[in-house]
Amino acid sequence: MHYDGTIFRPPYEAYSLLLQVTRGCSHNACTFCSMYRDVPFSISPLEEIVDDIAEASWSYLDADRVFLVNGDPFCLPADALLNIAEMIHEALPAVESIGCYARITNVAEKTDDELAALAAAGYADINIGVESALDDVLSFMAKGYTVAEARRQFARLHAAGLPFNVNIINAAAGPKRILEHAAANAALVNEAKPTLIFVSPLHVDPGAPLEKLVARGEFEECTLGQYLEEEIAFLEGLELDDCVFFGAHVSNPIPVNGLLPRDKGTLLAALRDGLSMMPQSMRDSHPSKGAEGRLR
Repeated sequence: MHYDGTIFRPPYEAYSLLLQVTRGCSHNACTFCSMYRDVPFSISPLEEIVDDIAEASWSYLDADRVFLVNGDPFCLPADALLNIAEMIHEALPAVESIGCYARITNVAEKTDDELAALAAAGYADINIGVESALDDVLSFMAKGYTVAEARRQFARLHAAGLPFNVNIINAAAGPKRILEHAAANAALVNEAKPTLIFVSPLHVDPGAPLEKLVARGEFEECTLGQYLEEEIAFLEGLELDDCVFFGAHVSNPIPVNGLLPRDKGTLLAALRDGLSMMPQSMRDSHPSKGAEGRLR
């Protein structure tokens, strides 16, 4: 299989077959992200994709899910994504669904008919990093879309029958706006009705533009305690049916994972208990500083 450089995938895709179809990110401008800073965006040659699918048909014949990497493969034209799906299903008949990272703008570029065709071809639970439901935070993060645009695209995905997951970066509005950010995020996610919510704290990665902004005092990073306060407020505001709440990334100070609404009380209790038992020195540390050794 062809894998260039570091491969990124959500933690819950650990058992999916990873198929590289792009390199780098088509946007590659988010303030908080350093994942592809030195990787020019490109599309994998078709012959390389064909070879990898052929190899997978020998080594991963029982695979039931494929996750396309790297960056945001949903940026590919619908025809290309449909061609990839056709090759996957022909070579790997056990595959039930195909996922990938996607941007709101990737969805917006496709027609309603194309989204419906992609859903029929097996694309499901694509991972969308919406990150925030406040326009000024999205602008600060350089996400390249508005909350209104995110709402439109979520509605279009539902109309097309294409399920999706969302990423939320709690604490992205800073320590003075914890409750405001939590309430806005909960309202957007309640409307979006994703299959899964992936929550994590904002942390300052070396090489990301955010690193310089924090160093210059232009952004105040939340502490771990403040992040947990926002995560609790966010979860309290969620009113969803049959939705996974995934907060078990290595960066989450108190890992939780469960199904809403069934496990909401259990998840909240775990977060509240974890926060109450956390030493003050840890509560006052930052995800990217004092807790570095614990998080990575």
